[in-house]
Amino acid sequence: MNQNQVGRAGEYLTASYLARYFDELFECPPQSRYDYLSVLDNISYKIQVKTSASTFIKNSNDWVRWDIKKKVSNKNTIRLYDKNEVDIFAFVYLPLDKVIFLPNENLGKTYQKKLEFVKGFNAVESLKTAIEIINILRERENDTESKPAIRAVSS
Repeated sequence: MNQNQVGRAGEYLTASYLARYFDELFECPPQSRYDYLSVLDNISYKIQVKTSASTFIKNSNDWVRWDIKKKVSNKNTIRLYDKNEVDIFAFVYLPLDKVIFLPNENLGKTYQKKLEFVKGFNAVESLKTAIEIINILRERENDTESKPAIRAVSS
């Protein structure tokens, strides 16, 4: 499989989980910052899929790594996904058909896990948890924005 085929297969595997859980699922155009727009209870979530088909050895263990950075179009630079651009990442390890859903929160430039961890991961539970975390973060952000600033008043 070439890199495009691997990526597409990971997107379709992810879509199968999303379609079973969300009320609506929309595939986005290639130039979009995310792959799927999913809707649950009238709340939208932007999902970005990252797929790996290989492992690497670290301390005598097999590990899987996903790059989270994205190449900027027509430039020789890369950048991370902003929290406003992507809500949830779907990390796919294609040889085992495994998907790990995580909120876009403090992930850095790469995400890596031991293969043993990936093997035991439950995709549906990780999707539910990621949604819960995103909802909590959104509530906190809304609470912070709606509270008036406290000013010191001199008498």
